[in-house]
Parts: sequence; C-alpha cells; structure tokens
Amino acid sequence: MSTYLYGITFADHPGEVGGLRGVGPSSAPARVLPAGDELSAVVGDVDGELRAKRRDLLAHQEILQALCEKGPTLPMRFGVVADDDTAVAEEIAAKAEVYTAALQRVRGHVEMNVKVAHREEAVLGQILAGDEEIRNLAASLREDAGRGQAEQVRFGELVAGRLEAREGEDADAVLSYLLPLASEHSPGPRVDGCFFNCSFLVPQEKLAEFQDAVQRLTTLVEEVAEVRAQGPLPPYSFTEDH
Repeated sequence: MSTYLYGITFADHPGEVGGLRGVGPSSAPARVLPAGDELSAVVGDVDGELRAKRRDLLAHQEILQALCEKGPTLPMRFGVVADDDTAVAEEIAAKAEVYTAALQRVRGHVEMNVKVAHREEAVLGQILAGDEEIRNLAASLREDAGRGQAEQVRFGELVAGRLEAREGEDADAVLSYLLPLASEHSPGPRVDGCFFNCSFLVPQEKLAEFQDAVQRLTTLVEEVAEVRAQGPLPPYSFTEDH
C-alpha cells in the first residue's frame, strides 16, 4: 500500500474530502495527513498499478476543486505517490517554509487559462487587404503562373512573417486587456494552433469581472479569432516551481 498525494494545505484548512472517491483500483477516500505544525497533506491509499484513467483523473480533479473552494491549496499533478504517510509528512515538513509561502501566494485566488487562435483565412484576408507589397506580389503570381520558384518562396516568407507579427501584436493586446484583472500571469506553450496560451492568477473577488472580460473579448474578436477559457482551476501554474 502506497500513499497518493493530492495536495498541500494549511493545517486549519476547513475543507472536507472524506466523502469523495479517490483514485486507484480501490478508490479509497481522501484523508488529511498532518505534516508539521502548520501544514497538512491531503492523501489517499493506493494499491497496485495507477493509470491515468478518465475516472481517476476526474476523481483527482474533484478532490482538488473541493479543497480550493474552501481555502488555499497547492495542487499536485496526477500520479504523485510516496512509499507511505511518513515519507509524505517528512518531505512536506522539511520544506514547510517554501510550501507556506506558496500557499500564501495563491490564497484567495483561482487560476483561469485563456487560449486564442486565429481564424487563418480571415486574418490572411486582412493582411492581404492592408499590405500593398504582398497584394501586388500575389496579383503578379496569379497573372504569371510561370514565375520562378524564388518569387513563390518570397511570397510565402512574406506572408509567414506578417502572420507572425500579427500574432505577436494580438497576443500583446489580449494580455494587456486581461492582465489588469489578475495578480499574476504565466505564459504557456503554443498548443492546438493557439498563438496565445496564458494562465492568470485571479483574485476570487474579481473572477466574475475576469469572466465577463473574456466574454467581451470573445465577441470583439470573433470574426478573426476563437477564444477559449478554462476555469476556475486549481492554481497549478503558480505552484509548480515548488
């Protein structure tokens, strides 16, 4: 039997997780494990091989959501397992100052993730309409299909360069629009064709305002871009360095 770690909280965290099904073949319920004077770990018992099945991922997420709704929580990624309770408690107690600072950092906050992807055809249309050099070169290539490969390569490079510049400009604009409503932000990697992927640490009292801003942004840019927001989430992006 091993100990599965869901997250770390202050010792006086009021959340109750015992009624929630845990991960693993036995689905053992979560429980609170004291880890020093000021901190606790929320853990569960797991036996046998642990796989990232959908039901286990959901169970992991539900327990963390329940904890985050009641107080500051450092969420662990799925699959963190130690030999036993003693190993978990000792590890957390040894880094108590670090974990305490991290909990203070996320206190009263939630994470929101925002991704934005261009509608490529619409953006290309705007670029062609506003760029005389590209427009003339496109017309020239249409009139003389036999022009050399070098001209075609130049056209492709010009378009790619303009697209890259447009992505940078729009990413800066989206960040400037949303950042005043967040305490911190954490840029993520480019995924699924999105030119903007950023997580925001949002004060809970500003969450509704942030979500309204995302909705307004969605409407403002809907002709040229798709906005996807996810959250509120456990603050994974603002605790991982611990």
